[in-house]
Amino acid sequence: MIHPEDIVRSGPNQFISQKGIYHQLETLVSSFQSPAVVTGYQSYHAFSQYSKLPSHWPVVQHKGYSSPNAITRIAEELKGADVVIGIGGGTILDTAKSVADALQIEVIMVPTIPGTCAASTPLSVIYDDKGNFVRVDYHKRSSYLTLIDHTFLLSSPLSYLQSGIGDTLAKWYEAEAIIRNAKDSLPLMVHAALKQAVYVRDILLSHSEEAVNSLKTGQLSQAFADVTDTIITLAGTVGGYGGRYGRMAGAHAIHNGLTFIEETHHVLHGQKVAYGILVQLAAENRMSEVDELLELYQTLGLPRNMHELGIKTDLNEAAITVASHAARADETFCLIGDYSKEQIVDAIHIIETYQSKKPSEHAGKQ
Repeated sequence: MIHPEDIVRSGPNQFISQKGIYHQLETLVSSFQSPAVVTGYQSYHAFSQYSKLPSHWPVVQHKGYSSPNAITRIAEELKGADVVIGIGGGTILDTAKSVADALQIEVIMVPTIPGTCAASTPLSVIYDDKGNFVRVDYHKRSSYLTLIDHTFLLSSPLSYLQSGIGDTLAKWYEAEAIIRNAKDSLPLMVHAALKQAVYVRDILLSHSEEAVNSLKTGQLSQAFADVTDTIITLAGTVGGYGGRYGRMAGAHAIHNGLTFIEETHHVLHGQKVAYGILVQLAAENRMSEVDELLELYQTLGLPRNMHELGIKTDLNEAAITVASHAARADETFCLIGDYSKEQIVDAIHIIETYQSKKPSEHAGKQ
């Protein structure tokens, strides 16, 4: 039996990255008869300040998670549409993809933040109505069209760019660990995915600081364009080419475990994934890479411990909650090795205490 994660999905059917491209949205979808928009309240407001949508397009503004209940409700509202246009961040885009899948129609992705690769992947991360992780759904179609407008994205909140960098960094650390631990000979496209993951990592390690500075100053730079394109589109090719070998592993399993701690529900996806990378590396005893990332996280403002994730409850209790989920047989930590709940708890404690043992290296960098 062929599983969705065994199928190579290279990315959007069409991709345009261009300054001002969002102003051409109506023209780009003119071949459709009944477009409908799925968006969020903040994303719709931001987009409307930049460009106007045709008044006859139905618009559903969604607040909440990409949950089965929300997807069913919105799909019912948009019956009769022949294309869904998702305008928003990762949650909105995942919701739009699921709605289009339910209606068996095309989907167009218009990201309003450089926060995830959701605009370029044929899958949706599904949560329950309270924000707890449930599953990942794979869709029949890739996006008909994905757009990136650097001029628009330059006005994004800083936290979303930070989140996008954190989420995208995981592409290398997770794919490399999965492939290194694979017991079977691997197809050529999996090796291509690993090459893409290296390229993604190198762009982010080299240009993220300049991209962050561009956003802070409002000055568009090549670094900002390259980093946002990497986050939104290039990152998606790692999983697209690599399938099960290029998707989520230890870092995302930690993220999923963190969703069961209510204090982290305000923390963006990629920020939790960034912390998850540290835990995965600690579990693998790759502490030199932890050192490298801690320095980068300090510069970029990414979380380095549970306190910076907003967790103020008992550390050991939080670690057990996260590890209990991450170590489950149906989770993705097991893709990089046979790790028990206790070993993952130990890895969390290593990260939580590691920096305090090295004050001379980390002091004064705030």
